[in-house]
Amino acid sequence: MKGIIAVNTLGFIGKDGTLPWHCPEDLLYFKSVTYGQSLLVGYNTLKTLPKLIGREIVVDRRGEFIMDVTWCIGGKKTYEKYAPYFTELHVSVVSNHVIGDTTFPDFSNLNPNCKIIEHSFIAK
Repeated sequence: MKGIIAVNTLGFIGKDGTLPWHCPEDLLYFKSVTYGQSLLVGYNTLKTLPKLIGREIVVDRRGEFIMDVTWCIGGKKTYEKYAPYFTELHVSVVSNHVIGDTTFPDFSNLNPNCKIIEHSFIAK
């Protein structure tokens, strides 16, 4: 399983259930790597997602582990739960200084063999 996350320069990944920035380049990157794939998402994050056409959405459930998906796309608790199983973690660092209410996950339990792929984008 792979993880994909965007974080701003202050370490926030969300505000009021959404991204605290607008970054078309990051959204295009997300679409390009996840299109045609299965995406694992937490229940609260699911409520705020737009329609992700061309992708299968699988909702994480408490007390269960779902391993037959390609990508974990959040939220914070879902990232932390599945981090030990990531083979890749794609991190988009977005140049933005909005203070959010959800910080970058604690990846202290990240699979030690996980390949980290970082991208930088500038928010509009």
